[in-house]
Amino acid sequence: MSEQPAISILLVDDEMINLENVRHFLEQQEFQVTTATDGAEAISLLQQYHFDLVITDLKMGDIDGVQVMNSAKELQPDIEVIIITGYATVDSAVDVMAQGAFYYLSKPIKLKELHALVLRAIEKTMLLREISRLKQRIKTQQGTTQFIGQTPAILELKDAIVRFAQLDCNILITGETGTGKELVARTIHELSPRADKRFLPINCGAMTEELMVNELFGHEKNAYTDAGGLRRGLLESANGGMVLFDEIGEMPLAMQVKLLRVLQERKIIRVGGTKEIPIDIRVLAATNRDLMEEVRKKTFRQDLYYRLNVVNLHIPPLRERKDDIPLLVNYFLAKHPPAKGSKSISREALRRLMRYDYPGNARELENIIERSLALCDTSEIQPYHLPADLGRSPHVHLPKAESAKSSQSLDENERDYILSVLKSVDGNKTQAAKIIGIDRVSLWRKLKRYENNGVDIG
Repeated sequence: MSEQPAISILLVDDEMINLENVRHFLEQQEFQVTTATDGAEAISLLQQYHFDLVITDLKMGDIDGVQVMNSAKELQPDIEVIIITGYATVDSAVDVMAQGAFYYLSKPIKLKELHALVLRAIEKTMLLREISRLKQRIKTQQGTTQFIGQTPAILELKDAIVRFAQLDCNILITGETGTGKELVARTIHELSPRADKRFLPINCGAMTEELMVNELFGHEKNAYTDAGGLRRGLLESANGGMVLFDEIGEMPLAMQVKLLRVLQERKIIRVGGTKEIPIDIRVLAATNRDLMEEVRKKTFRQDLYYRLNVVNLHIPPLRERKDDIPLLVNYFLAKHPPAKGSKSISREALRRLMRYDYPGNARELENIIERSLALCDTSEIQPYHLPADLGRSPHVHLPKAESAKSSQSLDENERDYILSVLKSVDGNKTQAAKIIGIDRVSLWRKLKRYENNGVDIG
């Protein structure tokens, strides 16, 4: 304990002998102890000072231990309270704990048992405070990322991000194209104990298998023709940090075997080498595909799927959280300020944006706002600044049966969006890739897959 800041405990008891004995014991354990001899004094101290734990007698004059506990939790919601009494019964113990006590001890106090309880209670308090701090960080956007949304699904997702960021487990992030999977991954990194180490996103759809092996694992000197000197791979360079395998569903099967071994052994072997090199990385993976369907089709390894899917974070599409659209619009307006002055959006233009279903999700909305700002020559974006076909999307106002059919597959939804973007730019793949937010190689691979599946890409 001596290496940590002193833990502050408020000890309340109207029996002086007990009060002094417990105080002396706790101070021997290097806790900072403040004492009160009745409930009124305890509440007064709680109003003036910050404590990490309250230990209070139950039966005390006009204000008992339960009232002290209620006041403590009202003033400091994350604080824990241990109740001590000489009148212990099973019923009273259950009743007090049901009202919010961390635990219930009977007199005479067993100091070893008290010490163990104190450590557990403080650990819980510190964890709650850390989670609260991280939630506030997301809410106030103090990090470099901006994860916008206040609908129940997004608030639940933010809570999960905070909770699982503290663990060191693998996480699979799922969601349609443009929902912000890399943004979630970066937020996890920023809130994790590895935040001061490297965050390395790797696009699995942008590299051939041969290139991926060389890039991830590196190579030894003269490992192959033109190999030159020793080269450390990306995984080795990210040691201690976090790696995101984006578009993991596009990773070739042979490469999946190699990645599985890395996850199991936490070691790599450079191309042309024989020495195993230990690495310490946390792995995140992201996909817009249904990986279980890919497993059934034998295009994705089941063992790798379960290794990656320790925790699954799913990002809902924008059409399922339309109440977030005004927040996102205002954020994008601030993110892309025009050269002169600032712009707002008219009520009618916002209504039009709210009626659209966004097959490209938040990324598509951001592109629409950027385009509208470029066209807007007034202080306010009007409906005529928005894309002319915004209200004529095949994804808008589908009947329920058709809507369910259209969302049967993340792959199909992504395909429709990509083809519609490609059509809107007259087949210009470089421009389409920029709008979609992927590199040209990934777009080419997707289009090639669509062609192989018999889809007319125009």
